[in-house]
Amino acid sequence: MDYTEVRFYNNADLNEAIIAWLAEYDFDMFEERLDGVNAYIEAKRFKEEDLSAILALIPGSEENIRYETTFIKDQNWNKKWESNFEPVLIAGKVYIRAPFHEKVEGYEFEIIIEPKMSFGTGHHDTTSLMIELMLQNNFEKKAVLDMGCGTALLAILAKKLRAGKITAIDIDEWAFTNSLENIERNEAADIAVIQGDVHAIGNEKYDIILANINRNILLSDIPSYYSAMNTDGEIFLSGILTGDKDIIDQCATGCGLTFVSEASHNNWLALHYKKNQ
Repeated sequence: MDYTEVRFYNNADLNEAIIAWLAEYDFDMFEERLDGVNAYIEAKRFKEEDLSAILALIPGSEENIRYETTFIKDQNWNKKWESNFEPVLIAGKVYIRAPFHEKVEGYEFEIIIEPKMSFGTGHHDTTSLMIELMLQNNFEKKAVLDMGCGTALLAILAKKLRAGKITAIDIDEWAFTNSLENIERNEAADIAVIQGDVHAIGNEKYDIILANINRNILLSDIPSYYSAMNTDGEIFLSGILTGDKDIIDQCATGCGLTFVSEASHNNWLALHYKKNQ
């Protein structure tokens, strides 16, 4: 799959705004730098006029943001991504590395993730915040759904936390394939992986739903997640900027969810809710 890299040059305090806006469109992955952001989109979906329209919505973009684009052929992509991938340790317990990194002893959980295009290597704040909340809660024998699973990192961690039935769903083919690879690599073959959107949940019910996506999809799909939750079910949400907390909370509580806790870092937020009886 060919990709277009859009390399933004901007003040670091605009990184979150750029990522938040682009994540609501067709951009798949982001890398933050001290002087800006790298954003990636499937080449056939990239239109410069659409990008200009998105940037026009960001206050101060004309004066403070410039960008350049680079075409990346499919055969070069994995090598490029691997060259930028470093192991990450979250909460002193979850060590995430690629297959080409050496094994490190002494951590409670080790997860091996092939660093392809799938979102969810643990490096972004939204993923690490979800992991932090997961570590604070009981997953043993629970039925778990990882919605918008990306690499299936969260599903694999749920398995290591001794969850019962686990399902991972993502709409993108590359995420579906990468999830299967990572699940096999981490000896978690009983995790079911489905390619699809919220409709792929069907009539299944879950004790815990993990949804690290973006604000607009969450607002659209929270009612469906609620319907898929068992009595006393729980849901963890991320992909949210702190400024969007009120609108997410209004949607969640309006469906019948009760706020439990939150975690935040660098203006990103993860929220934990429980289903009302």
